Amino acid sequence: MEIVILAVTKASSDGSLFCIAGMNYQGQWIRPISKQSSGRFWTRQELTYQSGAFVNVGEIWDVQGHAPKHFQHPNHTEDFELSSHNYVRDMSNAELMAFLEQHCEGQAALSDVFSANRRSTCLVKVDLFDAQITRFEDKKPKPKMTFRARGLNLRNPHTNNGDIVVKDCKWEALVLQRAPYPARYNHIYLCIGLATIFNGIEHPQVIGLHTEPAVSMLSSYPD
Repeated sequence: MEIVILAVTKASSDGSLFCIAGMNYQGQWIRPISKQSSGRFWTRQELTYQSGAFVNVGEIWDVQGHAPKHFQHPNHTEDFELSSHNYVRDMSNAELMAFLEQHCEGQAALSDVFSANRRSTCLVKVDLFDAQITRFEDKKPKPKMTFRARGLNLRNPHTNNGDIVVKDCKWEALVLQRAPYPARYNHIYLCIGLATIFNGIEHPQVIGLHTEPAVSMLSSYPD
């Protein structure tokens, strides 16, 4: 089946491992799991094309494989173990916006992800977002975002002010480097995904943020 890549995130602090997620044309979330790597994450080399380009949101992949017999993490029900995958083409941003609008989800999906209820990813349309950088003691600074949308409760229940840490490779760098980006958008689509369990909690993360007009990645992407 063909899927559209909607999320590219780092899965290790040293930037050597990554996680990707996408959706098929029926609106089903697919989290491709590499069977070439030793774990569930992808190496930098696996996601780098011969041209030197790195996998990016909006790519269409043809994937073959199956859902695992037993999910490694019970709420990561989107996991899909690959037997093969091939790059097909890039979507234009207009195509991507139309795809996201068609498959946008609502409060029920959002609540299930926030409560880690049998799923780990969702796609919602938002009206506004605000980005901040936080630092706790001597730890690395973290980019975080808050969101607003009519009819949706977008507050992260696991943080005091409802903010969500940003793991999307493009937006993580944009926020941390304080790069300029538009203040207003015609459309904003947010992909939220759960991290694996830490201290008994599966924390929500911004795994994809897609806008019209599109925002360009930094030249350092995916770093």
